Amino acid sequence: MKKYIFLLGLISIMLIVGMTFIGCGKGGGSPSSVVTQLHTAIEKGNAKAISDLTTPEAGQIINMFGEKAGGMLAEKGGIERTEETIDGDEAVVRVFYKDGDYDDYDLVKIDGKWKVAIEK
Repeated sequence: MKKYIFLLGLISIMLIVGMTFIGCGKGGGSPSSVVTQLHTAIEKGNAKAISDLTTPEAGQIINMFGEKAGGMLAEKGGIERTEETIDGDEAVVRVFYKDGDYDDYDLVKIDGKWKVAIEK
């Protein structure tokens, strides 16, 4: 009986922790986490998630590339690490890929949430 109570408690804790991380999605959390979420959304072709994580202009541009954008990210072998610099409501995230390449992402804070922006 104690085993089942322990197991039930463990499952409850895991669900609470999982829901906390889910709640941090869609622009919540750090600029680096937003960029990582965006990469996942692009690879999966999830236009809704892309829209949630970007400014309207950036979302339109990324969605125009569609599958091509996901393919380009896949060729880089995934994210190895990120470095972020925050200055008020603006941030820059440098993403280092497993293939040795890197990209810089500009982010702005809109209504308390970080959004990836594309400079014109």
